[in-house]
Amino acid sequence: MTSNPAQKKESAKKRVRFFNVSLRNGIVVSTPSYPEKQAFLAHLIKALEGANPDFAWIQFLFIRSDYSSALVRLKNSMHRAKASIEQPTIDMISGEERDRREMHRDYYRRSDARMKKVDEIATKPTTTLAIQGMWVCDKGASSPNSLPFDHCSDEHDSLAVFQYRDPRMLLELVDRRMVADIAEYFDRYTKSRLEPPSFLVTPEELVSYIHLPAGEVAKSLSSLEDEESKRDYSQGKVEEEEEEETKESQTSEISSKLVRFVKVPTTDEVLADSAIQPLSHLAAPTVRTFELVYSEGATEVLLSAESVEDMRKYAQLLNLVYGSMKYEASDQVPEFLKELPRIIGLVNQANSGAAKCLGFMPAPS
Repeated sequence: MTSNPAQKKESAKKRVRFFNVSLRNGIVVSTPSYPEKQAFLAHLIKALEGANPDFAWIQFLFIRSDYSSALVRLKNSMHRAKASIEQPTIDMISGEERDRREMHRDYYRRSDARMKKVDEIATKPTTTLAIQGMWVCDKGASSPNSLPFDHCSDEHDSLAVFQYRDPRMLLELVDRRMVADIAEYFDRYTKSRLEPPSFLVTPEELVSYIHLPAGEVAKSLSSLEDEESKRDYSQGKVEEEEEEETKESQTSEISSKLVRFVKVPTTDEVLADSAIQPLSHLAAPTVRTFELVYSEGATEVLLSAESVEDMRKYAQLLNLVYGSMKYEASDQVPEFLKELPRIIGLVNQANSGAAKCLGFMPAPS
């Protein structure tokens, strides 16, 4: 079959990038968050609208974790490294003692503050969070670096986008896999620091990422099929003794591990801390996800869990905060990806090969 020259020319302009969002400097004690409460999701969707890629898929994967032992080992390791640096060296010629050069570097100067942060983390519930995604756009167009992840930080580190060309990342996205055990990155921190593919957050920081659009920016979003939150109506009209039964009936209709919001509730103002308290229980012993899929100027919000029952519990938490919402089952693979071999097959056989392996569509003739 003869290829269309116009199609070949257009395909050659497309760039497909996979990315992971993690700690910029690999400071594993960092628990970064977005500075404005309940604002991150609206700003993230606004950035997607501004960049307007052909396709973007962003996954937040999270799981409840306990790194008590690893954190104790980390603090002990940092303490030993600090004590070693404080030991003076002996000049081989003069025999005089001299301070080690490491005493004037960032690791030593901030070691006490970082050990204190370890103590703070160890006293709280923790969640392992992974952020990863896919970006398709014309060559020379905007990239995932335009997204507001670099504004997520604490006093020790910030987030950064790390881009890849490896099409095997597509399997991670479709299977919704994450690195759930990052203990080895704690153990090697004082030796050879590496950016972990996932990072630790407490419930407070997790909520800064996982929430629904709120505030002034939420009003200006054009890519969402949204609706006004039913939170006030639900809380005002449902009798207290019937409320739990109502919430359960709303989620009992869920029959899939992967669902999408039919319409995404938005609020004009951020909710009070007491109102979003149920979101502190978002993380479970198994992986859950919160995902954005942007294509053809529209944004969808997806949720997933490892079982239907857990998906219902996950949705029920969100209903407690935002009022009753309607969910529907979603395909494991976004519609855009079914066209991926046609879009990039002429110029990137590695990516089209990965897509064919996933069974998106037969190999092009």
